Amino acid sequence: MRHGLGRPHFLTCLALLLIMAACGPLPRPFQPDGKTVADQGLASPPAPETLAIGPVLGLNPEDADTAARRLAEELRAYNLAAAADEGNATSIHLDGRMTSEGLLWLISRKNGEILHSERQALGAREAAFRRGDPQVVTAVMSEAAQLLIANLDAAQASGLPGHPGARLVIAALEPAPPEAARLLGSSIRVSLSRAALPVIEPRDATPSDLWLRGEVTIGPEQGGLHRVDVVWRLTDVSGNELGTVRQGDMVPAQSLGFFWPDTAPYIGEAAVDGIVDLLYRTGEQG
Repeated sequence: MRHGLGRPHFLTCLALLLIMAACGPLPRPFQPDGKTVADQGLASPPAPETLAIGPVLGLNPEDADTAARRLAEELRAYNLAAAADEGNATSIHLDGRMTSEGLLWLISRKNGEILHSERQALGAREAAFRRGDPQVVTAVMSEAAQLLIANLDAAQASGLPGHPGARLVIAALEPAPPEAARLLGSSIRVSLSRAALPVIEPRDATPSDLWLRGEVTIGPEQGGLHRVDVVWRLTDVSGNELGTVRQGDMVPAQSLGFFWPDTAPYIGEAAVDGIVDLLYRTGEQG
């Protein structure tokens, strides 16, 4: 479990706790045996990468690895958990190879099952790409990400736990201080994507998707401390609440100026287990 918060004096004052609120005494499939709600710390280790990108075959080894790393960077900009490595047993694999027609990309499972193939023409850029020209490699990998993103999303995300076919829509945090809304919104998207949950923007939502709505409140100062609460509400498309995940703690008043940049990533990571648990619980209810 990660305890560091980037500033030493946070070690003793910040341990945001997850408090689940859903209807009925339902099982908690991700809750370790004997662990109570109050035992849950702020952050757990990040989920392993779920999109493994191999070296581009047909290039020299150094350039092949460089191209894979560039593509991973481009895909992470789309909130995909991508890395230029071998992945793990649950990873989706993306492999590219040079052909007489340019680049051939294959999206596959660990067992070799091909999920999608995509051809990318290089035209006059091919010679420079084969030489490893940095600007050309970056441009080609940016284009590849745009070509592949829709099919990679589909390959990684078959639905939400307990809600097959549904995706999670992240709404703007309201109410929330502007900096908290911006940083927590970004952090929860990244954390959920790293956990291989299908996360989409509101403009792409359909009636079958679920919404995650965040709220942040900061209480009045009492004895040099503020109560900071973060609530994540899971709703259907009509706004009917399915359950909540709550996080909160007392924060020194002098710390609020740099609280959100330091802690937003950890808050996002800590919320994921509770959100996954809630998805399973509400799915079983339905």
